[in-house]
Amino acid sequence: KVTADWKPTDDQMYYLTISEGFRPGLFNRPGGRSNPSGTFTVPFVLDTDDVTNVELGIKSDYFDGRFRLNAAAFMIDIESLQTTIFDPNIVNLFFSDNAADAEVRGIEGDFIWLPGSSEGLTISGAFSILDTEITKVITPTGDVVKGDDLAFAPDFQGNLRARYEWEFGSRAWTGHFMPNVTYSGSSFSDIITINRDKIKSSVMANLTMGVTSETWSAELYWNNIANKRAEVARNFVFDVQRVTYAQPRTIGVRLSFDF
Repeated sequence: KVTADWKPTDDQMYYLTISEGFRPGLFNRPGGRSNPSGTFTVPFVLDTDDVTNVELGIKSDYFDGRFRLNAAAFMIDIESLQTTIFDPNIVNLFFSDNAADAEVRGIEGDFIWLPGSSEGLTISGAFSILDTEITKVITPTGDVVKGDDLAFAPDFQGNLRARYEWEFGSRAWTGHFMPNVTYSGSSFSDIITINRDKIKSSVMANLTMGVTSETWSAELYWNNIANKRAEVARNFVFDVQRVTYAQPRTIGVRLSFDF
């Protein structure tokens, strides 16, 4: 890993990072088993998969420190991606293979904004934009398709939060009110076509409000306000669809006390 940075001012820093990494190889329990046509044999040992990453980013403050932005653009090349396959046409056990080469191109960032016109208000958020693609199919099982997206890689994810704080009472209590919303685009749960399912896009909204003093705090939280059945994960292993959902609408109170 090599990183170089440049600071033209005290409030701005630009950096370039180039890094390489790998995961060690694996052993396969059903190594040596073949499909009926004899075109593929489960390998006894997998090679490493290798990653090369180039990232160009910025960390900066603007407007006398009232706006902070951290962002990065990155390019990732993956060679001999390891993945797990369940294909009963080959063997009725899970096995792994160096399935494909792939690339990831993306931009991600986060920000914090303190509006000068409203003391006590903080607006913050984060985002991720991804373009992923299988560029070369290595495993000859027919379970991987060139041009498909990588797993769990939605094109866009983001969140936005606003927090307002104010002081009141003779004991210097601080109240706060904080709504937030999150969005995740659709994605696939696997690159293996017979094992994967499509995870639907989702939007979720949450809300917290509370009071804090020098020694105690109380907070009311209201998660998943609209009671959305937001999908977190899916798979289609054993030809059975399985879906994991986010927590349903939940309302509760948190209390804490400092001794």
